[in-house]
Amino acid sequence: MTMPDKANSPERTSQPFQRAVVIVEDDAFIRSLTADALEKAGFLVSTAATIADGRRVIRAVDPDAVVLDIDFGQGPTGYDLADAIRKSNPDIAIVFLTTQPDPRFADRDAKSVSKSEAYLNKNLLSDTNTLVEALEAVLTDGDVAEFRHHELANRPLVSLSKTQVQVLKLLAAGKTNQQIANERKRSLGATESAITRTLEAIGIEGDAEMNVRVAAAMKYAALVGVVTQ
Repeated sequence: MTMPDKANSPERTSQPFQRAVVIVEDDAFIRSLTADALEKAGFLVSTAATIADGRRVIRAVDPDAVVLDIDFGQGPTGYDLADAIRKSNPDIAIVFLTTQPDPRFADRDAKSVSKSEAYLNKNLLSDTNTLVEALEAVLTDGDVAEFRHHELANRPLVSLSKTQVQVLKLLAAGKTNQQIANERKRSLGATESAITRTLEAIGIEGDAEMNVRVAAAMKYAALVGVVTQ
């Protein structure tokens, strides 16, 4: 995600008042980049690097919208914070900003993103204008269809089943077959079969020249990001 030229940024003067936005993002570069872009677009921006800090900042600011990453390593995810926001203050608009293709990669389902919320894949953004447009849409109950990247038919790894997504994540995290079996509470034989099907589904075949686990981890990282388990 690259910064847009100032000339291409939405005009600050187009808004008669400022709307408050909280950015909850653990990557310092992305957090700073996003904050700068939204400030230039006329938003009053506060930031947080963790879920816990995000909760505190949201309580203190009472924002109009939250821009929310999903993967924060071990512990609560952006979905958990979104659930809490919807329960405590459903008027706060939500934009998910993530590298995960869809909720399956956080062991969630499609219901984790409500119909009025935006879901932007960082890897699909060429600049921050799309984020600003998505914020405007969710803040005004506008049409968010084009800002729901988790519903794209050609999103990365869309053909994988939920089981295959789970197996691939564990492979990418460096788990052994037995560890995957233990974590998923399956037999070793069933797990090895699931691993084979998953590798075939993403076009990786084992041979003497290639470590399939490394290949799976590299492909996952390229499409989704590094697994932090």
